[in-house]
Amino acid sequence: MTNDMSHDAQTGDAQRKGWWALILASSGTGSDRRNQYIFLGWLFAWAVSFLAATWALKFLDLQGIAAWLLAIAPNVFSIGALFAYLHFLRMADELIRQIQLEGLAFGFGAGAIFAMSYQLMEHAGAPELHVGDPVVVMMVAWALGQLIGMRRYG
Repeated sequence: MTNDMSHDAQTGDAQRKGWWALILASSGTGSDRRNQYIFLGWLFAWAVSFLAATWALKFLDLQGIAAWLLAIAPNVFSIGALFAYLHFLRMADELIRQIQLEGLAFGFGAGAIFAMSYQLMEHAGAPELHVGDPVVVMMVAWALGQLIGMRRYG
């Protein structure tokens, strides 16, 4: 019986996919991947424009309407990312939508817990966080939630 159990454990380990193979296998149809790449392109453009605007507003002497336009400009890319993500979700198959939903739920929950608990930690003496820091926690947890979903269903 020990030999059968060890054989089952060995075949189970051999069938388990690595993370990269799991991600590729859980990326859906060609249309799903194309829509996800479009979304990722918008996200990348948003990140680059946000960093560029942050740098320019910090180091250049911009004032008035020019400063306001530069501060608002990254929102164009964020809105594009939002609509690209909605399109991706609407067009995705049921498994991809389930994985995304679990990722979003994990990210939202982790971000809410972080924001609320850190507020109490600030009252206890922790350094004050920037308003965008919980958003970073949410995004990282969203990605982690997707990986967990891929692992569960992949």
